[in-house]
Amino acid sequence: MKKIILTCAFAIFAFVSQAQENKFAAKRSANALEYISSNMDLSESDMEFLKETLYNKYASNASKIRGKNLTQDEKKAIYRAAYKETRTKLMSVFSKEQVNMITKFERESMKK
Repeated sequence: MKKIILTCAFAIFAFVSQAQENKFAAKRSANALEYISSNMDLSESDMEFLKETLYNKYASNASKIRGKNLTQDEKKAIYRAAYKETRTKLMSVFSKEQVNMITKFERESMKK
């Protein structure tokens, strides 16, 4: 009985901590997507792809960085790798000019 209770408690804790991280990624990607969509004319399918890509980027970065006491250089390396990976994914759907605009608008959305 104790094992079942402990297992359930651990599962709930893991689920709640994951949900908080996903909440951050969802909010950040939604803000970026809103800013990008207000400045670019993209189809619904492109917007959905962009939303998923940005969400995965932010969630992945957060899981790699949070609670690990990394130095600024280590964090910078993680961000740089995520930027390259995201850019590669975006280039599979968008043109180079569109990817440059998306990147520009994404950075601007973070400054607001």
